[in-house]
Amino acid sequence: MSDEGQAPVLIIRKARWRVYSAIAISAFALLIQVSAYIWVGSIVGLGQAVRFLAEDPFQVVLMAVPILVTVFLLGSSVADLWRGDFIKLTDKGFSFRIGYRARTVRWTDVKQFRSERPSDSIYLSVGWDHQDDAFNGNPIWEGSKLEGKRTTTLDSDIGWGWQGGSETVSATLEEWRRRYGDR
Repeated sequence: MSDEGQAPVLIIRKARWRVYSAIAISAFALLIQVSAYIWVGSIVGLGQAVRFLAEDPFQVVLMAVPILVTVFLLGSSVADLWRGDFIKLTDKGFSFRIGYRARTVRWTDVKQFRSERPSDSIYLSVGWDHQDDAFNGNPIWEGSKLEGKRTTTLDSDIGWGWQGGSETVSATLEEWRRRYGDR
């Protein structure tokens, strides 16, 4: 219990280096592209470059698309600073948001938390097994992971890259499940 008499809340976020590295890479790519256009423009001459682009508008599109894509990637990376992935633990259960997927799960619906390395990855993934053995086809829990596409034995997972590491997050989730799952 917290000082105010309310149940505690814990929020686990993705590792910040993932967000900052995406911003740095996008900003660097944008700098390289703009520098290349300025360098080519200085060699050819500004007047010649403007005449060339005015004569062939398709070239403008070809030059603008890479910059627009990079600006979009930079913008989405910056947006991840404010709307990043998280796991929120409460006394009732946990909720998470990963990308545009959000879900809330009660502690009583989880049999156990564990980390496991998917067959198609080098990283440990955090996940859980359902109390009702959903791996055998319970339609309540079926999601985007079809039986033929599973890469782990976990019923559901929340991925990798969490602050503190997959093992620590799994241990924290399991501790909260044991503490609040019997209520």
